[in-house]
Amino acid sequence: MIESFLDSALIIDDKEEEVSALLNLLSTNEIFFRYYHPEDLKKRETPLKSTKLIFLDLQIEEDKTTVQNVSIIRSIFKQVIGKEFRSYGIVLWSKHVDEIDELRSRMGNDAESYNLPLFIIGLDKTKYLKAGNFDSLLTDINVVLKENVASNFFIFWSNLIEEGKTNTLRSIYSLVPDYTKLQQDLQYILYKLAKNHTGIPDRIQGYKLEHDAVKAMTNILHYDITHQPVDELSLFTENTIYQYSGSEADRNKIYSSLNSKLFLDLQNIDQAIVFPGNVYKIESDSCFFSVEDSPEGAVKILIEVTPPCDFAVDKKAKRSRVLGGFYVKDFASNSQRDKFNGENFYKELNGLMVDNTEQSYKVRFDFRYFGSISEDDLKDAAQYKIMFRFKEKLFADILQKLSSHTARLGIPFIK
Repeated sequence: MIESFLDSALIIDDKEEEVSALLNLLSTNEIFFRYYHPEDLKKRETPLKSTKLIFLDLQIEEDKTTVQNVSIIRSIFKQVIGKEFRSYGIVLWSKHVDEIDELRSRMGNDAESYNLPLFIIGLDKTKYLKAGNFDSLLTDINVVLKENVASNFFIFWSNLIEEGKTNTLRSIYSLVPDYTKLQQDLQYILYKLAKNHTGIPDRIQGYKLEHDAVKAMTNILHYDITHQPVDELSLFTENTIYQYSGSEADRNKIYSSLNSKLFLDLQNIDQAIVFPGNVYKIESDSCFFSVEDSPEGAVKILIEVTPPCDFAVDKKAKRSRVLGGFYVKDFASNSQRDKFNGENFYKELNGLMVDNTEQSYKVRFDFRYFGSISEDDLKDAAQYKIMFRFKEKLFADILQKLSSHTARLGIPFIK
């Protein structure tokens, strides 16, 4: 596993002679590496380039205690790793598990200073020094990785991404048989993929079609990744119930964060571009779609729910279908909760982070506040301020439940 993942390494050690055999091993396996003495890194003023793995000597200064050495390591990382350093893991030269845990624990406080390693595993350097070589190193790393869920999944998943990326690019580029026309024809293919992704009409000016080209390619990549075998990956044991280590409040916070990552697009939005799935904060007190009797502290919102098939054609009237709703931290009572869980409401969203406060909100849309509005009004931030966009799966579910609600006919049955 590690062999296909490891293409670059950083070695931080105060004794180059002790890792010279490691440098030879990396060179023999054509793995790009850089060696640094800790003192050189202390003087460095610019961040290091990203590498996949960092080999790190815990006893970075032999006359210091473990706690002192951990502090020195953290200081170096704050200076040379930074926030732009890509995902990486650490192989720590240490004989003792408690020392590894000490580094993990202290580094956990540095998330604001530099990107934390996705995993830290420990190996005993004296084993290789006694053998006079590091020949078994990659095999030993694989053994340890399989015992560590974080590292096992990260490396396996990273390998899948790389293989899937290669397959996706190969399949798209192969659609151009004449290599001399690659630039022209590939641009055309990407354009058609982008247009197809959301059915964006030509009439919208200023829309970054490049976003949709990336999304379309990512959808193809998703297929190429998820259909690869995962026989080598081992994460779960049958008949085991997994528990979260923290509090219920922290667990619910995780759920809300995951839901937001799955269902909200907070980046690809533009006040000047009205798009199905856009969610707006209602700024006007007189808005027809402002839900009456909303809970105290609720923020009133509306969502653009024009069906994608209608959006894809030129709407001469330039009017959008919208649905009113609100979000609130919590309901004041069970009766209030029940009130907004009735058949008139879209009530699936009971934990979303909709802003930068890391606060979990309950979101409701009232099917009775459904109608049309001018696109020009939606573009006016003084009336409706864009907040985010619901991703395709959630938007489709809202549209389906809205359609079911509005299509209820009822039977005038004599009883």
